[in-house]
Amino acid sequence: MEDVTRLVSSGDCLKIWDSTSMTVLEQFNPHSATHPVAQVCWSSSNQYLVSASSIGDKLVVSSLKSSPVPVMELGEGKKQTRVSLNSTSQFLVSGGLDNTVNIWDLKTKRLHRSLKDHKEEVTCVSFNGGDSYIASGSTSGEIILHSITTNLSSKPFGHGPNVPIHDLRYSLVKRSLLGTVSDSGSVALWDANTQKELHLFEGTHKAPCSGLAFSPANDLLFITVGLDKKIVCYDTSSKMVFRNKQVESPLTAIDFTPDGAGLVVGSTQGRIYMYDLRNLSAPVKITTAHKTSVTCIRFQNSTSKLKVQLSVILYINTFLQNHPQFHGRGAPLTSIQMNFVRNMIHEALEDFRDTCHRDIINLQVEMVRQFYIQLNEIHGLIEKYSVNDSLIEEIERLREENKRLRANY
Repeated sequence: MEDVTRLVSSGDCLKIWDSTSMTVLEQFNPHSATHPVAQVCWSSSNQYLVSASSIGDKLVVSSLKSSPVPVMELGEGKKQTRVSLNSTSQFLVSGGLDNTVNIWDLKTKRLHRSLKDHKEEVTCVSFNGGDSYIASGSTSGEIILHSITTNLSSKPFGHGPNVPIHDLRYSLVKRSLLGTVSDSGSVALWDANTQKELHLFEGTHKAPCSGLAFSPANDLLFITVGLDKKIVCYDTSSKMVFRNKQVESPLTAIDFTPDGAGLVVGSTQGRIYMYDLRNLSAPVKITTAHKTSVTCIRFQNSTSKLKVQLSVILYINTFLQNHPQFHGRGAPLTSIQMNFVRNMIHEALEDFRDTCHRDIINLQVEMVRQFYIQLNEIHGLIEKYSVNDSLIEEIERLREENKRLRANY
C-alpha cells in the first residue's frame, strides 16, 4: 500500500483511488448525504483527510489508518465550505458562506483565530509554501493575504466585483507566485510579496474558470480548466498560452500528478480524466467517479521529495531520448534543462533554509521554555527560604509589646 499513489475526489461522497489503476480503495461520506462534499485536502502524513460540505454544516477530519473514520468535527454551523492545511497539518484554515476566514488549531481542537476582512462569501483559502501567509479570495473579487506572524492583513486587491475569485493557488516552485481564476473566465498571476498583478489572461476561457494548478516540477507551467470544456496551458515566463484542449464536458477540478508528468481533471458529469502531458490529444483513462459534479481532486502529498525529483529527472530524460531535436552530443543545455536544474537547486535551498529556520525557532522556543521553568523554580526557592516581611513586622510588634509590658508591670 505504501507504493500506491492515492488520489481523492469529492462530489456526492469522498472516494480514494489507486491512481495507477484508477480503482476505488475507499468510499465514504462524513457529511450529510443530501449535500455534496465541496472540498477535501490531505494531511502532510497522508493519514488524514479534512473535508467541508457545500452547505458548510461542519468540518470533518477523517482518519485513514484503517477504514475511514471521522475523528474530529469543527465549526459546526459556521458555514465553512473551503479548507486548506499548513505543511505540518497542525493548523487548518477554512472559509465560507459567512464571509469569514477561520484558523483552527488541530492539536487543541479549537478556533485559533477568526478573520473578518472579506465583505462577501469566501470562495478559496490557501497557506503559502512557508506557512507564513494565508491567501483568500471572495465573490466580491477581493484577494487578501493574512500574515500568520504579525496577525495583520493586506489591503484587498483584485479586479473588483465583475471578476469574482473562484479559486487561487500558490506556485509550488516559485513561492511568491500566486495564481487566481474567476467566474468571469479571466486568469491572473500575482506577486504575493507586493500584491501587484504580473499578468492578466483575458479571453482564454469563455465561461467561468473553475480551477488551476501549478506544476510541481516547473515554475514555467500552470494549467487552468473551465466550464467552457477547455484545458489551457500557460508559460509563466513569456506570459503566453501555448496549448489548449477541448474536452467533451464542462470541467470543474484539476490537479497535477506528484511527478508533474500527468494531469487529472474532473467534470460536471462526474467523470475523471487522466492525461499524460506529453500527449494531450486523448486522455489516458476516463473514469466515472461521482453521481454529481466532481468538486475537488487532490493527489496525496509526496512522501519522498527525492523520489519525486528522480521521477521528474527520469521523465525529462525519456522525453529528451524520444525527441533528439532537443539535444546534441556536446551541445550546451537547453533552456528547459537549465530551468529544471535551476528549479531543483532553488527548491533544495528553499527547503534547507526553511528547515534551518524551523530548527532555530524550535531551539529558541525550547530555550525560553527552559528559562521560565528555571525562573519558576528559583522563585519557589526564594519564597521558601527568604525572610518573610510580614513575619518580621509581627516580631517587631511583639518586641514593642513586650517592652511596654515590662515597663508597666
